[in-house]
Amino acid sequence: MDRIYERSAGIDVHRDTLVVTVRIHERGRRESTETRTFEAFHDAVVELARWLVDCQVQLVGLESTGDYWKAPVRVLQQHCPGILIWLVNPAEVKKVPGRKTDRIDSQWLSKLVMFGLVSPSFLPSPEQEDLRKLTRLRTKVVADQTRYSNRVVKHIEASGIKLASVCSDVLGKTGRRILDAILAGTTDPQALAALACGNLRAKKDQLARAVQGSVSEATKFVLRELLGELDRTDELLARLDAEIAQRLQPLAREMELLKSVDGIDEVVASTILAECGADMSVFPSDANLASWGGFSPGSNESAGKVKSTRTRKGDKYLRTILVQAANSAVKVKNSFWKQKFSQTIARLGHKKAIFAIAHKMIVAIYHILRDAVPYRRPEVKPPSPKRLAQMLKTYGERIRELGFDLVITPKQAPEIPGGAVQT
Repeated sequence: MDRIYERSAGIDVHRDTLVVTVRIHERGRRESTETRTFEAFHDAVVELARWLVDCQVQLVGLESTGDYWKAPVRVLQQHCPGILIWLVNPAEVKKVPGRKTDRIDSQWLSKLVMFGLVSPSFLPSPEQEDLRKLTRLRTKVVADQTRYSNRVVKHIEASGIKLASVCSDVLGKTGRRILDAILAGTTDPQALAALACGNLRAKKDQLARAVQGSVSEATKFVLRELLGELDRTDELLARLDAEIAQRLQPLAREMELLKSVDGIDEVVASTILAECGADMSVFPSDANLASWGGFSPGSNESAGKVKSTRTRKGDKYLRTILVQAANSAVKVKNSFWKQKFSQTIARLGHKKAIFAIAHKMIVAIYHILRDAVPYRRPEVKPPSPKRLAQMLKTYGERIRELGFDLVITPKQAPEIPGGAVQT
């Protein structure tokens, strides 16, 4: 094996300790290693950084174990700007079972990075990491909002309030006014139905029947708490959106480029930039980005038989938001995504077809951000002569089965005086 680096270090990261091995290879001498254990406190990590600098380490490798790696990496980036830091996938570092200690793990990791036997993962910048914290919290808050809404609907349904049968949005303006009135003690169905807004005014009779339930005091207490939580999540979402928008101001151009894609709005674009960044030079190709995001199928072939090729785990936040964007994109009239979806759904089924569209979207996003160009609908390539003959035969047989005669002739462009051809 060829050595890539002469001085490397491996860090086995834990909550309370960092086990570090420095491996040094000098020509004419035997390879030497030194292992030390540091506490995970900030001052101890600073001492670790100084030791790595004194040892003239060129490369440091550590596993992406939970969130424990983030604080040491930031300290190393600040105090060791000349040292490369590789964040590696723990699945690539596993040794043969039977001999496993923290010391051996750090020694093994230092050897792997010295010979380049592992590949580094994408390491976001501090600014991108801060943006990730905000967009990921927003995702959690939206999930909480949905959970609270579902609980409200469950409790009013159990009390015989059938607003969900009349209102498309139980917690819309009309539904919320009716619920607030019920919690305030109003029991008259006609008075509650009179609170209808907009198009629901035409359904006052149905609303009067829908609110004829019995809400106990315990249910009212639960509903007040749940509605209060919903109000707090609305306020938190507003503050998060404002903070995210402020941090995305330097990336306003990239935001506009991403929003040129059908199905991508402000929330989707901000999540994409937070997860994979705006600089596509860190990914060698669109296939590399798709694989990192978890959109590419795996390979599992043995003895000439292809087994399961399920996609590997990737960035779950990026996968989730792009699948949601794909679901929206395939509903846009006359869009490229809708056309491709209709071509693949019969063969793959709905879920796999949506995931295939999400894969195509991440590939398009790579080129949009790399080349700094807005989205353009891909040109549909004309079918090959062989495929064209098959299509003519298939469609011709279907038309003849309906009782019609069909004569197919190539379309000729009329000649124009002067030798020009009309297009």
